[in-house]
Amino acid sequence: MTKRETMQALIAGNLLEVTPQWLMAFSSTDLPQRLVPRELHYDGYGEYPTDGAYPFSSTGELRLTRQTTFNIHIDRCAFPVGWGANAAFGHAGPGEFNKRVIEKHADRMVVQYETGARREIRYDPHNYDTFYLPVQSEADLEKLELPDPEDPARYAGFAEDVAWARFHGEWTVGWINGFFSGVHYFLRSYEEFCVDLMLNPDFARALIRTVGDWSLAAAKNMCEAGVDCIGFCDDLGSGQSMLIGPSLYREFIWPWHRRLCELAHSYGAAVHMHSHGAIMPIMQDIAAAGVDILNPLDPDDHMPMEEVREAVGPNVVLCGGMNKHFWDWTRDEQAIHMKSVVACGRELGPHILMDSGGVPDNVTRESFDWFLATSKEIRSGL
Repeated sequence: MTKRETMQALIAGNLLEVTPQWLMAFSSTDLPQRLVPRELHYDGYGEYPTDGAYPFSSTGELRLTRQTTFNIHIDRCAFPVGWGANAAFGHAGPGEFNKRVIEKHADRMVVQYETGARREIRYDPHNYDTFYLPVQSEADLEKLELPDPEDPARYAGFAEDVAWARFHGEWTVGWINGFFSGVHYFLRSYEEFCVDLMLNPDFARALIRTVGDWSLAAAKNMCEAGVDCIGFCDDLGSGQSMLIGPSLYREFIWPWHRRLCELAHSYGAAVHMHSHGAIMPIMQDIAAAGVDILNPLDPDDHMPMEEVREAVGPNVVLCGGMNKHFWDWTRDEQAIHMKSVVACGRELGPHILMDSGGVPDNVTRESFDWFLATSKEIRSGL
């Protein structure tokens, strides 16, 4: 079967002979260049452009072909579409706010998003700081100017790349901004937004609506371009508990998750949600919204797959189950853990193996090659 047929069968609830794999991310732009053979290197991989801004044109057949061979090498079951979209789950492409490099230094760069938010990305060790967000007051939100999410030019290259990937049997994914995380990524600080949810709910609703309306319009355009799945990031938990109470999630965020799922499903597309943290209290709500795939289900965040499966029912694809400390373990510990996660996933229902936070900078080429080979053996039942 092609990857597209495989993923369609998985979402339909069929038990597959080989458990699919989806590595979430690489912790820095240059890491994949160190971990894969030189012939698989290609420009446009990084989440952040090296200069200027990523265009909305097609990435081109050469890059698409190299993305295909790169994804075959790491056994990635999905084909994220758009400039930079193959780097990390839920980031880049026309359905997210684009960014432009406004400062470039030997050890860091500064990017500005289409909302006006500015972020500094430091290279060694790789980390970032969003040091400016444009909405300090209700007046700032009223005068905020965003790009037109309905602009056909924004999706012209996206549609072309989707068509190429689907013709080659790939299962295509387009990213949009999250409805909770998108606010504090691009508009207003996390702390202020959480206060708004409690003390100024009308303003909080306006913030969410600003991101939500834009993201739904982007999702609609990507669905019309033929994408197989809409993916988004809404981190709702810490390692110990939810970041907002379940009642706040149900009041402010859940209706947008439901609207996204209804929209995507009306086009025959799936919805893949990423949410780190201990979010067990809202598992039934996420399933009721219509989410088809959920990641990363880190057991270290009190998200055991057995309990998640019981809460969401038989139809949601569980994506993940790996411990966030996996890459720090010995090979014997890693192999035992992967065997346990894959066996549990196959027993419980549809499952994709995914790490919980991306491949870190300290992973060597030798260790990564061993992981790929061992994972493939375990997922194939060899």
